[in-house]
Amino acid sequence: MDNRVALLIDAENVGYKYIDDIIKEISKYGRLVIAKFYGDINSLSPEWKTKALEYAIKPMHQYNIANGKNAADMEMTIDTLEIKFQNKADIFFIVSSDSDFTPLAIKLKEWGATVIGIGDESKVTPAYKNSCTEFKYFQYFDQDDKNESNIKPDVNIKVAIENIIIENSDNNTLQLSRLGDILIKQYTDFDSRKYGSSNLSSLVEKLGFKTFMENTTKYVMINTKDDLGEIKIFIEQYLDSIKSGKGNISKIKNLISEKFKDFNEKKYGASKFSNFLKQLGYTTKGNIFYKEENKK
Repeated sequence: MDNRVALLIDAENVGYKYIDDIIKEISKYGRLVIAKFYGDINSLSPEWKTKALEYAIKPMHQYNIANGKNAADMEMTIDTLEIKFQNKADIFFIVSSDSDFTPLAIKLKEWGATVIGIGDESKVTPAYKNSCTEFKYFQYFDQDDKNESNIKPDVNIKVAIENIIIENSDNNTLQLSRLGDILIKQYTDFDSRKYGSSNLSSLVEKLGFKTFMENTTKYVMINTKDDLGEIKIFIEQYLDSIKSGKGNISKIKNLISEKFKDFNEKKYGASKFSNFLKQLGYTTKGNIFYKEENKK
C-alpha cells in the first residue's frame, strides 16, 4: 500500500519554479493525497497560481493581520496538526526555509510521522534541518534531469561512507539500500545530487567504491587493493630513509594520513594501526616498527 503524502507549502517563501521538482520528489515516497499552499494569494505571481492549479494544490488564503506575525504560517501549522490528528497522511512534506516550522517538525516526528523538509540551503538553520526525518534543498533538484555533474565530491562524504560500511559489515561490503538508510539517519540532508550524482549508486562509484549485484540486491564494497600497494611502497620508502631501519609508528601513521586522505586501518581488517603494520609483515615493539631483517 502506498504511503499517503501531505504537501504543505509556505508559498510566500517558495518560488513557483520549484513546484515541478517538488511533485516529482513526492512520487518517490508515496501518493499525494493532500496538497495546500499558504499565503496572501493577492501577493503571489500569476505564474504561481497557474502552477498550483496545474497540480491541484489548494490555495489557503490568509491576510497578514498582525505586525510581526505571519498568519499564513500559523494556519499552515494548525492544518498540519489537524491532518495528523485525523490520520489522513503518513508522510508530511513541509516546504519552507523558515525555521519557525522547527517545533512542528519535531512534534510530527514525536507522533510517528515521517517529515520531509524542503528549503533553500543558504537559509535553513541546522536545528530546522535536523528536526526533520529528511531534508532536501531546492538547489539540487535539477540534477535529476542532467547528465552526471562534474562537481567533485568532498573527502568527508567518502570517509563517512567508508565508516558506515566498516561499522555495519564484517567484510567491508554492505547493501546499497542499507547504506542509504544509514546516511539519511546520520545526515538528514544527505542527497547524492549535492555531490553531482543523480543517485547513490553513481555517487559511490564516483568515489571509488565497487558495486555488484547478487541476485536482485545491489551491494557496495570498499576497494582496498589499489591503494594498499601504494601504502606499502610509502612505508618502505620511509624506513629506507632511516639509518637504523626502525620507524616511529605514530609518525608513519600521521604521514600516511596526510598522503592518503581517506586512510583508515579498519577497512583493511585491522582494529588498530599497529595491527595493520603487523599484517604487512612488520614487527612492532612499543611505538617502534621494523622489518626483522633490518633489526639491529
